[in-house]
Amino acid sequence: MTKRVNLVAVQAKPELKDYRNADAFYRKIASLTEKAVSAIDQSLPTIIAFPEAIGLFLSFVPFHYERIKNSKTIKEAASRIIPKSLWPILRAAIKYRSLGVSAFFLTTALESERIYTDTFSALAREHSVYISAGSIFLPQIEEEGSRGRFISNPKVNNVSYLFSPTGRRLMRTPKINLVPGQETGIFHPGSTIEIMPVETALGRIATLICYDGFFETLIERCDALGVEIVVKPSYNTHRWDEPWAFDKSLTEGEAWMRFGLSNMIQSREHIKYGINPMMVGRIFDLEAEGLSNISINRNKRRDGAETNLTAIASSPNAEEIVTAIADI
Repeated sequence: MTKRVNLVAVQAKPELKDYRNADAFYRKIASLTEKAVSAIDQSLPTIIAFPEAIGLFLSFVPFHYERIKNSKTIKEAASRIIPKSLWPILRAAIKYRSLGVSAFFLTTALESERIYTDTFSALAREHSVYISAGSIFLPQIEEEGSRGRFISNPKVNNVSYLFSPTGRRLMRTPKINLVPGQETGIFHPGSTIEIMPVETALGRIATLICYDGFFETLIERCDALGVEIVVKPSYNTHRWDEPWAFDKSLTEGEAWMRFGLSNMIQSREHIKYGINPMMVGRIFDLEAEGLSNISINRNKRRDGAETNLTAIASSPNAEEIVTAIADI
């Protein structure tokens, strides 16, 4: 039996001030969620997907905003934070036997995860939608009645949370393939077995964070597990129209179309749709561009893959809500 559902990709363009405290972050995400909800048929089951690293700045900005708000680069911000955080970093390094940048992320993990979870959980419940909450950089956090919330595994992952319309967290999915030079040596990769489907009112959903969505074996795994919708939250740090680093005859955007999710899901047995929300804009010297899109399995692999899209953003550097009605 075919059912109609809403697929929504949020092309988010947050500013540093949106991370200055929990209320500011909530207001920003609430504004984007309200725009998304106003653009759809609210009688249909809905998933709203946010981009990779939407929670990255929660790991340090709310705790040091006044100190770093005028910083021009991420290194300058770090130089203002680290001298004031040496003791917490040292304690975390000793307690969890963790070194380097990971120890810093451990010092704020419980509070940054609380802000992230409370925000997306509340909005999923308020609007009765599923929310794929982009990603955030966290260790594994557990909750148990007698101990409360605590870090159960100190390895820091780039991890995405999925929330149900009741506000419950349904799944935590880590990134498996880390980007060389950006994530490698700082964060820890997840395991392939952690890529699992979630049965929802929209069908079976799985998450592949950015770079993971370019790997054939992970797409194959999703298909073999009966996934119908693949969500690929992304953060692309290259100019969309500049030459692609691996083949100068293609632009960055053309490479994403040719080798990305819209082509990867073609001719699959179970995968019907792909949702690729992308971060855009600049915070410090970290700049992102991309065209968020929603793709469909038409059983056709093409060089450009534009014919496999049901919706795509109009600009690679502007905030936008991309929606499509899908038949599952």
